[in-house]
Amino acid sequence: MNGNSNQVIAQPTSSVRLIGALAITQTAGYGVLYYAFSVFIPPMSRDLHVGVAQLTGALTLAVLVSGMVAPAVGHWLDRHGGRVLMTAGSALGALSLLAWSQVTSLVQLYLVCGVLGVASAMVLYEAAFAVIVAWFDAARRARALLAVTVVAGFASSIFLPLTGLLVEVYGWRRALVALAAGYALVAVPLHWLAVRSRRAPVHVDRREIVGAALRERPFWLLVSAFLAQTGALAVMGVLLVTYLIVLGHPPVFAASVAGLLGVLSVTGRLVTTGLQARWPVALITAAMFALQGLAAVLLPLVGRSTAGAVG
Repeated sequence: MNGNSNQVIAQPTSSVRLIGALAITQTAGYGVLYYAFSVFIPPMSRDLHVGVAQLTGALTLAVLVSGMVAPAVGHWLDRHGGRVLMTAGSALGALSLLAWSQVTSLVQLYLVCGVLGVASAMVLYEAAFAVIVAWFDAARRARALLAVTVVAGFASSIFLPLTGLLVEVYGWRRALVALAAGYALVAVPLHWLAVRSRRAPVHVDRREIVGAALRERPFWLLVSAFLAQTGALAVMGVLLVTYLIVLGHPPVFAASVAGLLGVLSVTGRLVTTGLQARWPVALITAAMFALQGLAAVLLPLVGRSTAGAVG
């Protein structure tokens, strides 16, 4: 009786600890392994004597590699859980940042970003969500996912201005060293201590469900819409700092303005979640896509002013 009682009491504590740890590591992971890249583009372009398009190609490679290794990561998570994988991925991510701080050529940067892509697949949303799905029952799963994504939505708001300040004070190479050290100190112990090697529950074969979805026209329409929207947002997120600098804004200001996207994304998630009780999800999604497109059109027209850049 006592043993069962202890287990019941320990379960909520472990769950809260897991959510808190993943919220922190996802915020740090996205901030350091993804968003910070945009701040490093201008100084790297000057020091390495390469163009912006060539530099952003390195980040594109990281994203592609992350997608390519995702099935293998998912297979590992299903069989062994996330503790070892996410801890190792955190260490690999920190080492990749250290290696990035030492690159002297575009080829070296591409190699480092390839490794960074592997680390990202091991520690970012896809891995974290798999851990949450395995840990929580259906009744609590949605709240756990929402809690992690809301907190992690502030990643750009925290790390874009922070990285901009580090680059201005210490230079881009030392800034990378500082980010690597900070990420290792936060993510490695949290993943090791809070994430448990708990196997995912056995599910019914889902191949029939996937096959049915692939045969439906609405599925492919959704894929096309979200591919276009995600691609556009990725381009904006990566190039916004550089673009604002080109428009004449100081680097730290440009990074801070870009960081506002994180605050607004969190606000948007909360607002759209509330609106779903009144309006169809498709209508809300279409309205959000339209607003994002309008903002992209207005930026070249009003972005040279401080108010226009912020707005």
